[in-house]
Amino acid sequence: MILAHLTKHWLARREQYSFASWMLCLARSLRVLAFYPQHRRLCRLDLVRNYVAAPPNDDLFHHLSHRDYLIKNLGTRARIACALHHYAFEDATFNTSYKYAVYRAGGLTLWQRSAGGSDFVIKLAMASRMNAEGDLTIAFEADGKCLHRLSFSWIAGSMAGVDSAMVPFVARNQGRWADSDAAFAAFEAAFPNNSPSFFCFAAMQGVAQAVGATQLVAIKGSCHPAFDAQDVKHFANAYDGFWKILGGVELPGPGYLVALPFYVKPLADMPRKHRKRAAIRRENWAEIGASTRLTLERKFKRAPTPSTHRAPLPETEPL
Repeated sequence: MILAHLTKHWLARREQYSFASWMLCLARSLRVLAFYPQHRRLCRLDLVRNYVAAPPNDDLFHHLSHRDYLIKNLGTRARIACALHHYAFEDATFNTSYKYAVYRAGGLTLWQRSAGGSDFVIKLAMASRMNAEGDLTIAFEADGKCLHRLSFSWIAGSMAGVDSAMVPFVARNQGRWADSDAAFAAFEAAFPNNSPSFFCFAAMQGVAQAVGATQLVAIKGSCHPAFDAQDVKHFANAYDGFWKILGGVELPGPGYLVALPFYVKPLADMPRKHRKRAAIRRENWAEIGASTRLTLERKFKRAPTPSTHRAPLPETEPL
């Protein structure tokens, strides 16, 4: 079974990569065989066997086939531990309708609204196998154009240096695309003085709170898989700066600890002329969070809490 999945991945990537890149991909993914028992366990999960492995996904082991996964320079054993924890948690927590929507049907709608002739939607879906910045992705779209995206995985708290059996680890925070000008203008008209990044994070908060999480860990810019030392300012603003706005506290490891609900400045501490629009922004975020929680709670196999979900591998050292 495992060799068949690897072969499918190698054949698919041969058409997409240069020969040198393809050989690197092949060499990286061969590490799957060196940890055969762990990957056999992964492949036996209902979620992986019947949903993640379904077409068009041709990379079942993207935690090893990429140069980096979740965190720059993350070791092989830690990658496998993170992937196993994520899929075991998803498999144990959510029902078949969730699995089908998220992993096979293009995404589960968490929130949607029509305003000013435009349609806005936030979806939770399996992240693209072409990058390794999290196994799930939350995308905010306006008229079919993506304005923002957060990607994350469920990992053992010990892996991120926090005292929790499970913690959402956010590894991607990406803004608007080049072809989204019209969609962004529609967003600004419908939700003035707001930001797609906060819409996505409000949904991320709802996802975490739905399973009982009271905190999450978000990656430092310098630890991002795509970090470029020539572009330090961009990564610092997009990652570290954003997490700090949300009240994030820097950890010794690869991330920032963000308590939930995320920090917002008290309205009483704001200039009176700004309070009304700030209150409206927060109403939008609260609506998104509540819609997300309710949507996911309907998809539970059973009501989970972080204390009842243990890592599928023995405890590991902090990253």
